[in-house]
Parts: sequence; structure tokens; C-alpha cells
Amino acid sequence: MKIIIVLEKYGGFANRLFQSLHFHAFAIENKILFFNPSMLGLLRFDNRFFYFLDCLNNLFLKLFTKLIFYFLKKHNYQISFGKKSYIRFVRGWDFRVNKLTEKYYEKLKEIYQLKKNNEDIRSHSEKNYLKLRKNNRHLVVFHIRRGDYKKWKDGKFFFDDKFYKKAIKKLRIKLINENKNPYIIGISDEKINLNIGLDHIHQGSWKDDQILLQTCDLILGPPSTFTLWASYISRIPLIHFTSIKDINLKNKKICRG
Repeated sequence: MKIIIVLEKYGGFANRLFQSLHFHAFAIENKILFFNPSMLGLLRFDNRFFYFLDCLNNLFLKLFTKLIFYFLKKHNYQISFGKKSYIRFVRGWDFRVNKLTEKYYEKLKEIYQLKKNNEDIRSHSEKNYLKLRKNNRHLVVFHIRRGDYKKWKDGKFFFDDKFYKKAIKKLRIKLINENKNPYIIGISDEKINLNIGLDHIHQGSWKDDQILLQTCDLILGPPSTFTLWASYISRIPLIHFTSIKDINLKNKKICRG
């Protein structure tokens, strides 16, 4: 029997999901049992009790990984039981198997989608926005990422209200010219300016925002694993802004993992 266990979660919600996704895809390909303890509270339950367990679990795993590194000088460790059986403890962010996340997309989607215990979130977001779709509105979500982006990469992807106002106007004209009836929604980790041209400002938890992103027709914003995750899970087209000098609406893609 072969087992892979993720020892230490990495980063925020979407980073943790991608970290788990790639290790999981590798495990499926190689017929290895896979466990990621931190996914229980993240995907299956959303309450204070599991949040506490998640924090406690991560504290223990961090301590465990530091002890392994201190004694063995390794970040990853394997306990072997003969030639064909082992338990491998893994961590880190850089492991990528993009071909496998694409190959096993359907299976991984079933595992990593928000489950029925989040029905309250789904009923609030999906039902309201799907009504707009039934009325032939083209749902667009702008992810206005601020917060830590002021400093990340020297503020390269921190865009001001003037930029977003111009981008929203340009996109609206483009969609109307394509005979689409746009309904443009904004989400952010901080307060959004009412005067940048949005039809609606959505305010909710990170899961609520994810449900909205996974329900819409198009996502726009700076490079972020948060929008990449929604694009991957629900095959939503995505446009990432990479320069304040250029609003490129043609560089549309779908994240494959």
C-alpha cells in the first residue's frame, strides 16, 4: 500500500486548494492513497469548531515538519514498509502536474467542489444570479484585488479605481457590440467604489465569492489563484490584467490546473 499525506497547508484558501489538487492528481495517476487533513474543514464544513481544528491541525503539522527538517534535513519524508509500501509526507507549493489535473478533471472536480453542506451559500448566490442568466444577462465578475497587492511584486498588479472604471466601460461596450446584455458585478477584499461603473457589488464570505465566480460567464482581474480556481473548477473563461498601461480584453483563457 502506498500513501501520500500533505503535511503542511500553504497560503490562503485557493493556494491550499491548488497545492492539494496537484498532489492528489499525482496520487490518482500512480494509484496511491491520498490524504490532506486540512481539506476537511475547508471543503466539507464551515464552522468555528472545524476552523479551530484546522488551526490546531496545522500547528501540529508545522511542528512535525520542523522536527523532520531539524533531524533529517529534509522537507519531505518517506517511511517505507518493504519495496512496494510506504507513507510519504509532502509539503510545499511548487509541485505541479498540469497534464494530470487536466486528465483527471472530472474526478477532481467532484472531490473539490463545494458540497451540499454549503447549500445556504448556493441558495443565496446561485439562485439570484441564475435568474439574471435566464433573463439573457451575460454575467461578468470583476475581482478587484487590493489588500496585500499593494506590496506584492512592488504593486505591479495593484490597480486603482481609474483603471477599473476604464476596463469596465471598455468591456461593456465590447459585449454590447457582440449582442450580449452584460450585468457586471464586483467582488473585493475591501470596500469598492460605487462610481466605477458596476451593476452590482457583491459582499460575502470567500466561499460565497467563489460560488459567484463559478456561476458567471466571464471573470476579470489581476493574476490570482482565487480566480484561477473558479476558472478551473467550472471552466469559466478568465482574463487577467497584467499591466496598468494595457487593458487587453482578448487574452481570454480557461485554467486547466
